[in-house]
Amino acid sequence: MRQGLSPTEIQDLYDRYAPGMYRRAFALLQREADAWDAVQEAYIRLIQSAADFRRESRPMTFVYRVITNVCLNMLRSRALRDVAPEESTAAGAVDTLAATECRDFLVKLARTLDERGLTVAALYYLDGLSQEEIAQVLGLSRKTIVREVQRISVLARSLGEPVAPRGGAA
Repeated sequence: MRQGLSPTEIQDLYDRYAPGMYRRAFALLQREADAWDAVQEAYIRLIQSAADFRRESRPMTFVYRVITNVCLNMLRSRALRDVAPEESTAAGAVDTLAATECRDFLVKLARTLDERGLTVAALYYLDGLSQEEIAQVLGLSRKTIVREVQRISVLARSLGEPVAPRGGAA
């Protein structure tokens, strides 16, 4: 089985998924310019890691992991918690508030968790994915994800944060 992605396939991924990458980045970063920076950085990483793509996973899963990791690293390194997000005028202001609370929670977790733990936390708390879905997205065993979620939940309680994911997944 052929491994890796060709330049044409990388371009196709960008053409197909850039709008979704932007929405994901904006949901996490809550600043338009930072979201576009994240999309560009993710695309660079996709190009750099194209040879590592395993054909047994879906391209969207690969793209999703890359954009999520880029955004979480930006949250950690740019200390966005000190910068007020842009005003929301969308009808989904309640959903935006929930996303903001989740993002702030992820920033707190970022002080302690490694990249994998932070990615698991984002998929679990922000996206509401089940442990099985997280295992599939990350290509890890469900047992590993169960342990990771338990560890993160203990940390969340110690931070005084809610332990229920936004989407209600278990």
